[in-house]
Amino acid sequence: MDVQRLIETEHQFALADRVWRAELRRLHGPDGVLLHGYGPLGMGEPGTQQRTAYDVRRAAIAAWRQARTRGSPGM
Repeated sequence: MDVQRLIETEHQFALADRVWRAELRRLHGPDGVLLHGYGPLGMGEPGTQQRTAYDVRRAAIAAWRQARTRGSPGM
């Protein structure tokens, strides 16, 4: 496992997650993430800031997962 890559992807994911959560709070109030974060409203409509934040967050999750599993036995 490339520990430096894992650290980098963790930071990228944390930043993307904060941006996405902030956008949900802005649009849907303080409970926006809890109420809508993992349903269709959490994605946002194509072309919106919310969708961009959602897509960046998903890409960051994928990169983090790949860094985490690279070099692990059985993965």
